[in-house]
Amino acid sequence: MSPFSTNSASNSMSSAAEARPDLPEFGRLERVAEDASLALEFWHRRASDAEAEMVRLRQALEEVAVGGEHQGKPGEELRRLRAENTALRSRMHQARRRVNALLVRLGTLEARR
Repeated sequence: MSPFSTNSASNSMSSAAEARPDLPEFGRLERVAEDASLALEFWHRRASDAEAEMVRLRQALEEVAVGGEHQGKPGEELRRLRAENTALRSRMHQARRRVNALLVRLGTLEARR
């Protein structure tokens, strides 16, 4: 039975469908209403979850803006990030050299064809 079937009109529709088998549309309409109710419940729950996530993220953002967990340690974090950035730039430079060497070899092989 549909979650919307708390009033007597819905009950009378259901009983009308049972009493008059020549009207299958009533049964189909009731199933569609139930499906719509379930879909509405799903999207309502999903919207509530999204709102809760938004509140959580807003609080985390405010915490970071005020200083939060990293208060007193920004210098250490900055040094760590700079060192990581330097290491990544070095790896990127090495990869670029290898790709260029492979392109030269590929050009040589294509020229031999």
